[in-house]
Amino acid sequence: MSWYYPKGWTDQEDGVEQVLIHYAATPPGQWPDWSWGHEARVLQDLGGHPRRRLKVLRMPRAVWDLENNRSTPEYRFHYFFEVFQHGHRWTTDLFTEDIVYRDLEYADGDGWITNICIYWSIGDWTAPVYSPMEDPRVPAGSEFQAKNYYTYEDKDRFHHEKYHLLYALPLPHQFRSRMWGPRGSTLVQQYHVGRMYPPEERNETWLGPDGPSAPGGGNCWHHHL
Repeated sequence: MSWYYPKGWTDQEDGVEQVLIHYAATPPGQWPDWSWGHEARVLQDLGGHPRRRLKVLRMPRAVWDLENNRSTPEYRFHYFFEVFQHGHRWTTDLFTEDIVYRDLEYADGDGWITNICIYWSIGDWTAPVYSPMEDPRVPAGSEFQAKNYYTYEDKDRFHHEKYHLLYALPLPHQFRSRMWGPRGSTLVQQYHVGRMYPPEERNETWLGPDGPSAPGGGNCWHHHL
């Protein structure tokens, strides 16, 4: 699974035809080998004056550290821009950011919730992410793990089985998940909560600090990384 990171560019001069972002991720303390491989994306032209450009990048939730033979959820994000202007090409300096995470836990004391996600985004609601939350007592190998929900074809079966799986666990249910972003940034966040079984009680909403809400908007928590 992944999360989304919007990266923007504002033209400082006329004549810019296209802007690409080149990027790579490494474990902490390491640098990328650009000759070995990296990702590159064209920024979308949003217009305006000065002209603005944007690309929402799909980011990993962990990277593999070859030196220490392990996966790490905190890593370094390296990038530079390639600019095509007046028929010529030039590149910016290299930028590096530390990617860090924040864990959240939601306690359901009455067992009402069958499905819950962290609904969050970096800075504003430009590129929101749903991070499924799970009670750690649900077996890691269960087909009814929250992370499997979006790709599970028979949603009715999933709702039925997940309800009974959670019902067997003592209260409170402690749902957990994680958010990521560059160090120093602010995340906006709500909870997307639902009771999807039994069918006659089906209900879902987004929650902010002021209670039920539409998704996004000002009714949200702010987390400084």
